Amino acid sequence: MSTTLHTDSDLPTEKAEQASPARVPADLDEIDPDTAEDDKEVATYPEGGLRAWLVVFGSWCCMFSCFGIWNSIGVLQAWLASHQLAHYSQGTVSWIFSIYSFLFFFCGVQIGPVFDRFGVAPLIIPGAIGLVTSIVLTSFCKEFYQFVLAFSVLGGVTGSMLFTPAIAVLGYWFEKRRGLAIGVACTAGSVGGVVYPILFRSVAPRIGFGWTLRIIGLICGVFMLCAVAFLKTRPLVEPVEPAEDEKSLGITTTKSDKPKVRPRSAAIDLSAFKEPVFAFTAVGVYMIEWGLMIPLTYLTSYALSKAGTTITESFAYQLICIMNGASFFGRWLPGWIADKMGRYNMIIITTFMSSVVTLCVWTTTAAPSVESPAAMIVYAVLFGIASGSGVSLSATCVAQICRTEDYGTRYGTIYSFASIGTLTGVPLAGAVLSAQGGNIYTGLSAFGGACYLTAAVSFLISRMLATKGAVMTVF
Repeated sequence: MSTTLHTDSDLPTEKAEQASPARVPADLDEIDPDTAEDDKEVATYPEGGLRAWLVVFGSWCCMFSCFGIWNSIGVLQAWLASHQLAHYSQGTVSWIFSIYSFLFFFCGVQIGPVFDRFGVAPLIIPGAIGLVTSIVLTSFCKEFYQFVLAFSVLGGVTGSMLFTPAIAVLGYWFEKRRGLAIGVACTAGSVGGVVYPILFRSVAPRIGFGWTLRIIGLICGVFMLCAVAFLKTRPLVEPVEPAEDEKSLGITTTKSDKPKVRPRSAAIDLSAFKEPVFAFTAVGVYMIEWGLMIPLTYLTSYALSKAGTTITESFAYQLICIMNGASFFGRWLPGWIADKMGRYNMIIITTFMSSVVTLCVWTTTAAPSVESPAAMIVYAVLFGIASGSGVSLSATCVAQICRTEDYGTRYGTIYSFASIGTLTGVPLAGAVLSAQGGNIYTGLSAFGGACYLTAAVSFLISRMLATKGAVMTVF
């Protein structure tokens, strides 16, 4: 026996519209007709409290390990291109990190549905072991194919096993404050993107590449122990107190721990692309990944190409730290604001800002004759702040247009599509760089700015479709 709660549909129309943001309806064939009444039960979220914030901390620890490494790939590329793989071109070396990023996101095809059906532990534990193993094996690599196997393949697959559940699990604890929670967790990528490059640059010249990576692997292992301890899901529907007459008869009334929906198969949800709102959101996320990979991978190499009297090698490696440090604020602050003014509204603003900063600052100073460390710092700071919300706000936007129980699948689907951008974006940028002689970065930076501009337009179209063209709606 179950007790039906009032839903938003029971409210007056005006209040119902304010109660929750517009969402894309779930696929009708997923609903079991025999339990359709129970599916009307309202899911509850703690929105805070010690247990919920410990889950955020666990997500932070997980993101520090996997996303911190991802944010440091520019430093690793610059080192390999000038040491172990110096006999390869920049474009060839970049394939190591393109394949890594591709698998990091593409494996969400299976990771998301597995999370939806089995929870965190079957993913996070083997993912943690695989991540540490990947870093240790990479420390022994000498040849190109070895780096591809140890770092790109093993590291990319296990990174996906950590990244997807670390984001998706927060949807079980937060709804109204989800943007803030995901933003706080995503600051770990910024912190890791500062700590790892500084550690690498300080230690590698003294003890070598191999032992430096083993130290990083040990750090990741410690943080992953915290992630395993604190990352948990929870029932979406709380137990219901039985009525007085039911108590007298000894009847207990509870709602099911999970919504009564037939589980999806562990596969990409291609049907989601039939929904225009989802489809344009996917294009926006794709273009963000295409644009973000360019400065993340080439900013250090760009500064090294201008090394001279005012720009040193040490300064070139510090640029990634500056950009990741600035993105700390770009990861949580837009999420906090987005909970109040709308997730789509905020991501449109931040992607447009990323485009403007890239086109107006980096592109205009990328000519070989211009040597301006001040302009590089300005770009690293402004782009870091503007682009930092790319992951956190993308996640909240996906959550806004799907049901919580479908979130892992939808999130994995959208990032599997975006993974094509991470695979192709860096080599395409490298081809543009090679076409300009290898030391002129104007075309490469213009390509990155155009990607972010396209992302802003895609999110704008998605928002207008979801709100039926309502300009002032908080969405």
